[in-house]
Amino acid sequence: MLKRDFLLFFLLLLIRFLFLIPLLSNEKAILEAISDAKEYYELAQNLALSLNYEREGNFDTKRPPFFPFLLSFFYLIIPKPYIGFIFYLILSIIFLLIIKKYCDRESFYLFALLFILSPQVNFYSLFPITDLFFGITLFLAYLFLKNNKNTISLILFSLLSYIKPVGLLLPPFLAIYFFIKRNLKKAFIFFIIPYLFTLPWSFLIYKKINYFTFSTLPYINFFSYYLPVAKSLKEEISYQKARELMNRDLEERLKDKYTKKEYWQAIRDISLKELKKAPLHLLSSHILFSFNTLISPISFKPLLIYLNKEIEKPIQQEVFSSILKGKIIEGIKTFLFERLIKIGFFGIFLLIYSSIFLIFLLIYFVKIVIKDKPLLELLIILPLIFSTGVVAEARYRLLFEIIIYFLVAQFIITFLNHRRRN
Repeated sequence: MLKRDFLLFFLLLLIRFLFLIPLLSNEKAILEAISDAKEYYELAQNLALSLNYEREGNFDTKRPPFFPFLLSFFYLIIPKPYIGFIFYLILSIIFLLIIKKYCDRESFYLFALLFILSPQVNFYSLFPITDLFFGITLFLAYLFLKNNKNTISLILFSLLSYIKPVGLLLPPFLAIYFFIKRNLKKAFIFFIIPYLFTLPWSFLIYKKINYFTFSTLPYINFFSYYLPVAKSLKEEISYQKARELMNRDLEERLKDKYTKKEYWQAIRDISLKELKKAPLHLLSSHILFSFNTLISPISFKPLLIYLNKEIEKPIQQEVFSSILKGKIIEGIKTFLFERLIKIGFFGIFLLIYSSIFLIFLLIYFVKIVIKDKPLLELLIILPLIFSTGVVAEARYRLLFEIIIYFLVAQFIITFLNHRRRN
């Protein structure tokens, strides 16, 4: 048993370092490949050096504090962009040790292999970004709930929004699950406590900018991405033109000197105005691009860190949308000449490996949904898929993908045990 565990953790270390080795001579690439990485690194750096939660001299209202706070401790030990890699390596080991206590032996080893061999987990564990941390925390919250560790589960569900604001979506769906199970007490507790838990940070933001919110990130996403797409579809103009018109509207509403409160109120008012104009267009585009999160093998732009190159049009959704518009040849050309050729041998290998891994997961996940109809899991996964919208990237699948690994592992082991008995 110990020998098998040793081999498992050795495999984890080996694969993670294989992903890291090409970047050892270019640590800056880790921060430049994904914009979030630079932001979290700077927050962790400022927390470690001066205890200030600031970026570019201003208090950050966009990113919740839990992940930067933990990273700041690692920064004190290793003041390099590799802090994300070290953090996720240690977290992954602790994670697997916890999971082992709550799974039967066969399910654990298959789940552990899926986790260790996952291209998503290995690739995005290179960066100081929150997606994997959210996914691991969500899985633990889910696992503790399944094992009737309700207090621990509630604490972890409440912490999710302090890792990524998208965690605020989940309490209503947990309440729906318990309501269906006719447990009204749990429905109320799992709905209200996570929101009460957000109040300290909301009040701190209010103190800093005189505007009550938990995070300004949803405002940014709606104003800069989701609603311009809906507006472009509604008015039959380009996405860039739609953004330009909304930005012009913003400039007209704001004076030469304005407070942060006035800025975010203007963002909110313009967003609500555009939402009222095109609700169905927002819904349809949001569903369409959210689906891209589910079927994307891996994001192209971060793969370029292995080549130290940039591409002129790094948005992966452009290929997806071209094909959907009927411009199939144009989409294929974009994929081949602006994506595939430029990501190099390792990038192509990782893309093929990710595609095979994803197809394997999706086939089994569809089987599980048809056969077992996992209510709790679907009520967790579906809102997280839908939340991504037009900012869809493969990395956002990490928010819920670890739960799918667990379902697949249990499904396969149950099937094999059934075959053995017969």
